[in-house]
Amino acid sequence: MTSAPSTDLTVRSESIQKLYTDYLSGLYNVNRRYQRKLVWTVEEKRALIDSILRDLPIPLVLVAEIASPNGTGYELIDGMQRLNAVFSFIENEFDHDGLYFDLEALADTKDRQDRGELKQSPPILSRELSRKIANYVLPISIFRAPDTEQIDEVFRRINSGGRTLSGQELRQAGSTTEIAQLVRVIASRIRGDSSSSDIVPLRKMPDLSINNKHLNYGVDVDSIFWVQQSILRRLDVRISLDEQLILDLLVDCLIDPFPSSGTDTRDTVYGKSDGEEAGTSILEKRVEDRIETYGQQQVEDDFFIIYDEMRAVLEAADEKFVRLVVGRSSGGRYPRYFQAAFLAFWELIIRDGMRVASRAQVARTLRNIGAAKGQLSIPGGGGDWTTEDKRKNINAVKGAIWDGFERTPDRVQDAGRFGLASNLERLLANSVTEQSLCELKQGLLDLTEGSRAFDDQSWEKILQSITAIANDASDTNGYLVIGVADTQADVKRVFALDGVKASTYRGFEIVGIEREAAIRGESLKAYFDWISDKLAGSNLQENLRSQVASSIGLVDYHGRAVVLVKISCPEGPFFYKGNIYERSGSGTVVVPQGEDWRRIYRKFL
Repeated sequence: MTSAPSTDLTVRSESIQKLYTDYLSGLYNVNRRYQRKLVWTVEEKRALIDSILRDLPIPLVLVAEIASPNGTGYELIDGMQRLNAVFSFIENEFDHDGLYFDLEALADTKDRQDRGELKQSPPILSRELSRKIANYVLPISIFRAPDTEQIDEVFRRINSGGRTLSGQELRQAGSTTEIAQLVRVIASRIRGDSSSSDIVPLRKMPDLSINNKHLNYGVDVDSIFWVQQSILRRLDVRISLDEQLILDLLVDCLIDPFPSSGTDTRDTVYGKSDGEEAGTSILEKRVEDRIETYGQQQVEDDFFIIYDEMRAVLEAADEKFVRLVVGRSSGGRYPRYFQAAFLAFWELIIRDGMRVASRAQVARTLRNIGAAKGQLSIPGGGGDWTTEDKRKNINAVKGAIWDGFERTPDRVQDAGRFGLASNLERLLANSVTEQSLCELKQGLLDLTEGSRAFDDQSWEKILQSITAIANDASDTNGYLVIGVADTQADVKRVFALDGVKASTYRGFEIVGIEREAAIRGESLKAYFDWISDKLAGSNLQENLRSQVASSIGLVDYHGRAVVLVKISCPEGPFFYKGNIYERSGSGTVVVPQGEDWRRIYRKFL
């Protein structure tokens, strides 16, 4: 038996008041490679506050000490739900016995109240009890691990025995394999809670979690594709059955002939099967080899080609998936029907190199295919879905939709006129936590009635923002997005002047640029080429100018054309007309000369 690497472990006590100050400073972070989203109900949070008020002990918080740009930081291993419960109560997000924490009982909350960042909700908990909560002492266990693998192992061991975790959550806990990474990334993109970095401040986790009864988190569960289309229920998504479905889909896409879908197969792919001897199983190895050969990014890209095409077909049908395919309006869960349809699309488009010729025709052939007397015969209930039964149902879908497809000589080229709608969704979701890396513009023409000329002043700000994002994004990608309004005033003006109603995604208003092409009397392609030439001939610093001019593309988002410009140039810092710019939240500011310039220079060393 080999011994685990040694760790430097210390335990100390911290008041909630001190923990909250550190929380506001961004010292507590969550690693989304293995951490769960916020899942506690308001009742569970109230129970924790009740324990504090009764002076009952609560479990310690375990963190790993890590280096951060601001000095020493802490990666939460165990205790994320507890800390969030305490801090969200302090910030008046929920009550205890009908009473809300007194914001004036704590210096930090009073300061934030005075600055308008927090608002006191009535009725107010007594000052004495509010201070009792602020002064309550929590035990914090801090360890210094030799590497990230040790942190992963600690998390895995702590969570592997959790009674409240679903089967998929237990598989995913602490797993850093490529299949686990693919499942996590794809699931986050579809839910709309993705982030540009795996390391996220604890303060940002509510923006990346699914709303719950009395807890208005960032992602509306009813807007998530699986729930919206009645494929899975709300509770299913909260306990990660969406990730389980994605795992089943990925295994079937990667392995030919595919195995049965069920608990044993899923556990084996994750290397957690009790029936296997020590070491990597044959199926686990086959999945690893296929991802290595295929390329992890290519698997993700191809998955979303199918996902977006299926959404486009549903849009053409103007029906929810379950209503169209099964003939039912709601109720129950139908993941296997989606699995059969997805794999039929996958095999026709990815494997056979075909494309959808008529989405309306494909939608018509899918109607009631899974109804009581339809062409599908998918068993209900749990248990394994056998290879033979899967193949029979996938073939039934392929046979039904075949006439709506056509041959194309180059599948990759065919996918390239427009980027994927899901790429835009991922970018917008990321910007919730990374506002500084994304600049949104409704368009390039002004919104003055009767004029509609090119907005030179706005273009100048765009070039400043590109420079600022490049200075902030030395180790990641930033984006300029043209065709998404950044204010409600612009949304109203676009509708009033152009008659275009925005398409909404998680509060972002997509208005597109094809309306501007029409105003200029040009085709969309000609207008897009003009924007590309405008960037290529701009006054941006030369290396930055060439990078952004070569990284411009179009996304078709529900009939709205959106321009995406990727900003990713490590050869900085960058100047624009003699000034260095940087982002401040979602805004752009000039960096004063002196020590601040040196700070920007250090980013590129």
